[in-house]
Amino acid sequence: MTGESRRSRRAAATFALAVALVATGAFHMLLVTTDLDGAFAGTRDTAEASPDAGPTPQPTPPSTPGALPLDPPPSTADPTPTEPVRTCRPRTEPVDPEADAAALCLAETLDRWLADGVTAVGQQVNISSDSWDEPLWRLEPQRPAVVGFDLDELVAAARRGTDWTEDLALMAADGVVLTASWHAPNPFSGGDSFDRSGADRLDVLLKQDSVPARRFDEEWAEVLDALARLQEQGAAVLVRPLHEAGGSWFWWGRPDPSTYRALFAHLQQRAADAGVHNLLWSYGAAVRTWEGVDEPLSLLPDRVDLVGLDTYDCESPHPDCGGRDADELARDEVDLTGYAELVAAAPRAALTEVGPAHSPDGTWDPAVITRTLAEQGLPAAYALLWFDDSFGRKQVSSLKGGQAWLQSCPDALCPVGAAG
Repeated sequence: MTGESRRSRRAAATFALAVALVATGAFHMLLVTTDLDGAFAGTRDTAEASPDAGPTPQPTPPSTPGALPLDPPPSTADPTPTEPVRTCRPRTEPVDPEADAAALCLAETLDRWLADGVTAVGQQVNISSDSWDEPLWRLEPQRPAVVGFDLDELVAAARRGTDWTEDLALMAADGVVLTASWHAPNPFSGGDSFDRSGADRLDVLLKQDSVPARRFDEEWAEVLDALARLQEQGAAVLVRPLHEAGGSWFWWGRPDPSTYRALFAHLQQRAADAGVHNLLWSYGAAVRTWEGVDEPLSLLPDRVDLVGLDTYDCESPHPDCGGRDADELARDEVDLTGYAELVAAAPRAALTEVGPAHSPDGTWDPAVITRTLAEQGLPAAYALLWFDDSFGRKQVSSLKGGQAWLQSCPDALCPVGAAG
C-alpha cells in the first residue's frame, strides 16, 4: 500500500478505537485471531475494578439561578452487557508457557489452516525501506494472508527514526499473520550476517563475560524492544531466528548441534526475561540438496512451535545452482527433500521461504508450490515468497501466474488437501 493508504488506514483504525472506547466507557484491548475467513474479535479489560469498589459517583453540576432541574444521573444498577471474551484454543499450546492472548490466537489460526488443508500465501517485505510495502500494494485489491519481514531491518529503520511497528500491528489487527526472520549481525567482527568470522566458535556467545556475547545480547535486546512495541499493540509474531543453519552462508551456519540448540534456547530465555510473550518460535531449515548442507533434523531446537523449509528453484546458470542443465533450469519445481521428516517432528510446519532463484524475467509459476504439496500429500500452513532483489524476481506480483495463483486461493488460502 502507498504511504497515503497507510495513513488513511491508521487514521481509520484510530477513529474506530476511539468510538469503541466512548461506546463502552472503558478501555479495552482488541484481540484478533488473524483468521481471514470469518475473522473474529474479542475484548479484554486492561484494568479490572476492585471487588470492594462501589459505583462511580456522578459529578454534581453547579447550581444556576432560574435553571430547570436536571434529569437524575443514569442508574448504574444494570450496566450494559458487554461482548463475552473469546479465548483462542490452539490444538497445541505455544512453547512459551506465558504466551499472551495474541500468540494463542496466532497459534490457533495456524492450526486451523493446517486442519482445513490449506496453505496461506505469504509475501516477504524489506521493512528497512520506505517503500517496503510495494510487494503488497502491487497485489491490491488482493492481499497475502502472511506478511514476512526481517527483525534486523526493522531495527535498522528504527535507528533512522522510523518505527514501522504500528503499520505491522494494523495489518495483524486486519487479519494478516506476521512472521519474522533475523539476519543477525556478526557479533565477532561487526559485519553482516554473511560474514563467516567466528563461525567455528559459537560457544563463545554462551559465555556472558565475552565481548561477542555482549554484542549478540545487545543486538537481540534491540530486537526485543521492537517486538515489545508490537506486543503493546496486541500483535503477535512468528519469529524465525538463526535460520538456514544447516548451510555455510551465514556466520551461525553448520554449527555444533548442541551449541546451536543452546543458542536458540538462550534467545527464548532472553525474550521471557524481557517480558516479551507475543511470540511463536519457528525453526527454518535449508533444503538439503547437496552435501554442503547438514541434515535439518540434526539442528532442530528443543522447543519450537513450527518447523519450516527454505527451498529455492534456480532459473538460470549460476554457481549457487550447481551443474543443472538447461532442461532442469527451465522446469518449475519445488524441492521438498527432508520436509516430510520435519513435518513429523513438530506440531506445525510451513514453507518458510520458497520460490525461484536467479530468475531475471520472473517466468516461474508459483502454482507449482501448492501443486507439489498436494501431489506429495504434505501440509504447509503457509508458503512465503521473498521480495525482488539483486538475485532476481521473486515476489508474487512479479512472477508469471502470480496474480492468477493468488486469485485462485480464496482469502489467499490455497487448498492442498493435506488436512491434519
